[in-house]
Amino acid sequence: MPEEKMNSNVKTDKPDVSILIRTKDEDKYIGKTLSVIFSQTYKNFEVLIVDSGSTDKTLEIAKKYPVRIHEIKPEEFTWGYALNYGFQRANGKYVVCLSAHALPLSDKWLERLIANFDDEKVAAVASNMLPLTDCNPFDRRGLLKKYNIKKQELFEGPPFIFSNSSSAIRKSVWDKIHFDETLLAVEEEDWARKVRKIGYKIIYEPEAKVYHSHNESLRQIYKRHYELSHAFKLLEFQEFSTIGILCDLFAGSIYDMLYVILKRDNLKWFFFAPLRRFAINLARYNVLRDI
Repeated sequence: MPEEKMNSNVKTDKPDVSILIRTKDEDKYIGKTLSVIFSQTYKNFEVLIVDSGSTDKTLEIAKKYPVRIHEIKPEEFTWGYALNYGFQRANGKYVVCLSAHALPLSDKWLERLIANFDDEKVAAVASNMLPLTDCNPFDRRGLLKKYNIKKQELFEGPPFIFSNSSSAIRKSVWDKIHFDETLLAVEEEDWARKVRKIGYKIIYEPEAKVYHSHNESLRQIYKRHYELSHAFKLLEFQEFSTIGILCDLFAGSIYDMLYVILKRDNLKWFFFAPLRRFAINLARYNVLRDI
């Protein structure tokens, strides 16, 4: 295993909270994210970075802050592996998982997450995800609808809104159930279902807001949905059929193109809409064929 790299100005006292950030080539966002983290009203925390092979300035920027940096090999990476690796090295009673490009909106983001753990039955807390300004209109529509609900205990989806892009987890519960390192995606959904089965709660905290969305190329959209569909199929969370895939491709494309017109959005999204649906449903079809 690679050795930990620690800045000399990192606190040595045991913190209540460990903030775990997974990075790879995140120099566009990591400085902004760390700046907001270190301006939080809740102060008793440490920051751990698990990097899986950045070749840009991500680690150079991160070293300007009091963080602990761990590096893993790119070929070792899965979401579950990176999370378990970080949890094993976290000192806090609670571990906050945060994507490097998930930017908290408020200096009370951490305080609002951690306040929910007063209930000993709470295993984890989900954040409210809002779209970044460059988010495409289709993902923006989905995020604003998905997360526009009141504070509540979360049960089975859809929609499933517990995401390790921004979440807080009681470490003693993780000690009992680790993340599945074999899954290509939805490791948090798999984990949440398992901990609910042994009597724990997952809470949605709408006031713990972060900006988090993806402005992806068609290749990136295909890759993400292939990984999602692969995990859904293995876990039997969602069934795919050829007819369902074709219906979503054609009906979904028409719906998205009409949405662009009605919202008077940039015309480029009108032409992007069917290409996006094709990439998503090609990924689903290939998973259906491969598994």
